[in-house]
Amino acid sequence: MAAVANDFDNIVAIQIDNEFKCHVDQCFCESCKKLWPRWLKEKYGIIENLNKSWGTNLWSERYPNFDSVVMPTKTPFTHNTGLENAFADFTADTVNDFASGIIQILIDNTKIPITHNSSMNFNLNNFELFNQLDIAGYDTYPRFDQYWNFPINLDLFRNVKDTSNFYLLETCTSHVGYIGNYVPPYSKGYLPVEVFLGYAAGLNSILYWPYRGQRVGVEQTHSAVVTQAGTPDLGYEDVLKGEQILNRIKPILKETTVRKAKVAIIYSDETKRKMNTESGGIYQYRPTFTEVYEAITRRGISVEVIQPNADFSEFNCIIAPYIRSVDQDLLNKFKYFSENGGELILGPLTGDRTVEGNWHNNDNGLGQLGIWLGVKNVVQYLSSEDKTAARVQIDKKEDRFSGLVTLFDTDHEMKDVKTIAPVAGNRSITYQNKNVVYIGGMPENCMKSCFWDYVIDKYIKPNIEQSIEQMDDGIYKYERENDDFVYIFIANMSDKGRDIRIGKEKIFNENNEEISVGLHKFEPYAYKIFKFRKRGHKDGCNE
Repeated sequence: MAAVANDFDNIVAIQIDNEFKCHVDQCFCESCKKLWPRWLKEKYGIIENLNKSWGTNLWSERYPNFDSVVMPTKTPFTHNTGLENAFADFTADTVNDFASGIIQILIDNTKIPITHNSSMNFNLNNFELFNQLDIAGYDTYPRFDQYWNFPINLDLFRNVKDTSNFYLLETCTSHVGYIGNYVPPYSKGYLPVEVFLGYAAGLNSILYWPYRGQRVGVEQTHSAVVTQAGTPDLGYEDVLKGEQILNRIKPILKETTVRKAKVAIIYSDETKRKMNTESGGIYQYRPTFTEVYEAITRRGISVEVIQPNADFSEFNCIIAPYIRSVDQDLLNKFKYFSENGGELILGPLTGDRTVEGNWHNNDNGLGQLGIWLGVKNVVQYLSSEDKTAARVQIDKKEDRFSGLVTLFDTDHEMKDVKTIAPVAGNRSITYQNKNVVYIGGMPENCMKSCFWDYVIDKYIKPNIEQSIEQMDDGIYKYERENDDFVYIFIANMSDKGRDIRIGKEKIFNENNEEISVGLHKFEPYAYKIFKFRKRGHKDGCNE
């Protein structure tokens, strides 16, 4: 447990524990052995329900009672899918139960806000965890050459809880590292861009780990603010520069609030756990989800990363990739959102499994979601070999899909997109009916994909207001607003020069100088603040 202080707005918080499930995911201790059958009984009620849900009549797996259900320890072959998924849910629930006990003690003894440092890498139920806490907190150690991994954390953790406060509780000044892994340092200038975008996105605090390099232990190769000898470490100058940036933008931060993007991608902790069960030897949820995030944000589209139980009405377009189990509540939200004019983009793999991780037993293979879409004769296979890979043709361009692909019969194939998949007959890999889209696979290269170009231009961009019409790969922006102005915090996170295209008149810089419509170059790690008056106010920026 640690205390966290923040001079930005004098918020103080207590951090419970440290990085739940960081290095140890599932637990098989004596306490868990006792809790496991109790948890199963609470979930399934009677053992017949468990046996039916897991399909235990196959291969003589049937259990006579809850006490006889094994834990999925290592075996020569794989455990039942239902067992693996249930145990993953069990470990996530028991961690939250443990946290709840600590939280109740603290609530009874202090009025200080409570937080925890989570991460996208851990198999937690973040919504349920932070629902018990006052402030969302997380850790991230991105590589500078994978710059999209910094904003993806901002976009997720500022939405994991309905509050304006969230903390970055651990990040490095130059490079993460321990005695088992050496990592290259940041390029000079990268860290200040993190600070600039982080506070623009709503962060209340950024904490560097550690302050002084560790002379002993496993993290001796980890960067710090100062070295083991107390002299400036590699990131020291950029730490000071980050402080200067914060001081410069603080007046704007204090008089504005975050203006959220109108496009959202749903991130599912449940799917993360289930993809550990059914990985196919190729899937890990974090990089798989990140590929979709890259495809959109690296083409200049700002997004929010939201939980399945978020309020969809705040958005014009929602993308729901890899949510393998779509329950009735989520399906109802999809229906209501689309029926009220929202653009809904589903897939890949969304809805292709039951809550237990099983294949649906109706003829469309996508359960109630498939019935709603009206697709039939669903098949799935691995698209990898040249002769059997699924492709699409758009105009004279062709795009190839990789990984597990889902194809189906439909009367609503995406317009101007032709499926080429001989092994699947005449089935399609795309669906589009009014404002609902289903994508049956992931293009092999998200950044060189004519299919993603088409989807974004056709279905995503029409749902957003663009004062900046073009942002090249590496450019990220966050917007803040008050009653009069919208402020655009925009930066180049890459080590290459990038362009943006201003498409709106009466956009001004911090000196109230109007910026011309057209292309503008951003040097590596450059950052700027633009602003424009809200509708209904007079043109010009003289205060």
